[in-house]
Amino acid sequence: MGFWGKTFPVAMQSGLSTKVLKDVSRSFYLSLRFLPGGFRAATSVGYLLARASDTIADAGELSIGARKGALAEFRSAVLEGGDFVGPIMTDLPKGEVVLMARIGECLAALGELPEEQQKSVRKVVRIITEGQAWDLDRFEGSGVVSLESDEELRNYTYEVAGCVGEFWTEVGFGVDGDFATRNFAEMNELGNAYGRSLQLINILRDVPEDLENGRCYLPGAISPADLMRERQRWIGEARAGLDQADQYAESLNGKRMRFGTVLPAMIGRETLDRLERASWEEWVGRVKVTRREIYGMMARAVRFAL
Repeated sequence: MGFWGKTFPVAMQSGLSTKVLKDVSRSFYLSLRFLPGGFRAATSVGYLLARASDTIADAGELSIGARKGALAEFRSAVLEGGDFVGPIMTDLPKGEVVLMARIGECLAALGELPEEQQKSVRKVVRIITEGQAWDLDRFEGSGVVSLESDEELRNYTYEVAGCVGEFWTEVGFGVDGDFATRNFAEMNELGNAYGRSLQLINILRDVPEDLENGRCYLPGAISPADLMRERQRWIGEARAGLDQADQYAESLNGKRMRFGTVLPAMIGRETLDRLERASWEEWVGRVKVTRREIYGMMARAVRFAL
């Protein structure tokens, strides 16, 4: 069982909890492996289920109708129990291929969690899949479809990520009443802002790729000049969210929790710095933080935690 410990669900102890998590999200895996066992179990299960729903929603080889149908079946399996047989998807990264092949183990692991954690996982997956279904409906159509208002974008970032910050807080206080120096309501608000900022960073990084796929999440912008202008405005909003992320991490009790929670914010800040400097051509070429740089941030996260 390694570092996962005896508290980790039996269904997750056959490599799913380590190799698959590592393959589908290296940065999340680096954070997660250092968290306390009772907290790590629920967040691992929740992450893998959410990542599976994201794989279904993004399966471009399937029609919109097929994706919406599969997403509804997946949500039903999570919320009500039962089996899920996903659609055939061939154009997937290796980690996601394995994840979808072993989704039954993820669902089994959900059933092994304590009852309150099961409720928390089901709640967050329900909100996320509702946001993904909205996304499929909203961007259905020909040509480039763009969001029309800032509120649309903010609502979307809540549904697919802000709710994850709330989930993190709910599980944390459920595992340990001494989870943080702030109260639940304050931490919930900060966690919401943290999750939304991380999703906004993902959106900003992927703007050129999304544009090629006929969708634009930045309201009122289509041309490169407009997108470059709007990028700066939303970078400012993402930075404000990461300021709240720092407050969240600083308020946590326990060195391991502070380390695991602050690392994604550090990666996010570096990504924003690079986006802010990037030309249109560099943006199209994709802005990313290297693995070596992430390891350097881990050392900074250790100093922060101590």
